[in-house]
Amino acid sequence: MARNGFSQWRKVAMATWRRPQDPMIRISIDIDARAPQEYARVARESTGEHVTVTHVVGKAVARSIDVFFLVSLRTDLVDGDTDGADAARTDLSGAKVVATDTKAPWEIAAELNAKADRIRSHQDPTFQRTKSITQALPGVVLRPLLELMTFLVEDLGLSLPPLGLESRPFGSAMVSNVGMLGLEAAFAPLPAISRAVATVIVGEVTPRAVVEGGEIVARDVIPLGISVDHRYIDGYQGGVMVQELRNYLSDPSKYDPLPS
Repeated sequence: MARNGFSQWRKVAMATWRRPQDPMIRISIDIDARAPQEYARVARESTGEHVTVTHVVGKAVARSIDVFFLVSLRTDLVDGDTDGADAARTDLSGAKVVATDTKAPWEIAAELNAKADRIRSHQDPTFQRTKSITQALPGVVLRPLLELMTFLVEDLGLSLPPLGLESRPFGSAMVSNVGMLGLEAAFAPLPAISRAVATVIVGEVTPRAVVEGGEIVARDVIPLGISVDHRYIDGYQGGVMVQELRNYLSDPSKYDPLPS
């Protein structure tokens, strides 16, 4: 495929990724979908915001960090009329929600949806500035430039407004929903241009056979694929993280009471 046929995200990925070297821990858990789905439904009706399970999971992940949510620039699902070249050009971006732990899921939804709308309508100046730079540069130049920018904004915590970059633009964890694309489950790597320590992928809600009260019943399940950086999180911290996720998602209203 011609180089000019790649999306901006694909060019960035090719310019930054090398042979895998860093150790990763992969965690797969299934969450009973009833409480998160009902909570999101009531939150939508109470607030008028488009609250989804992704926002509820994002709040569960946060607790005390900034969270970066991945945003696809296309909202339509891939269908039989979409060819490989068209899919390859489909771009990916994202938006950071600051102090996610202090915000309710509907507040996260309102902020994220507004940012996603600006990105998709090409009205986000930060994304447009970054995109124009990455599209104009060849890979041989883009690789060292991205390494330098990562050092400045992630390692040193500097902001580079002329390049459309804020300090720590990816936050501490990344959340993405692949269920809306028809994928039941997935894991995602930690992008080399970020210093995020975990990615959480929300899969498609599907019915599963589970044991409840000694009986096998069908329950809707939310599969979560978690990747964590072993330099910061070991098995013990990973277990604590999963328990926190389970506690929150089993009863979100206990931690974020729904508005009347």
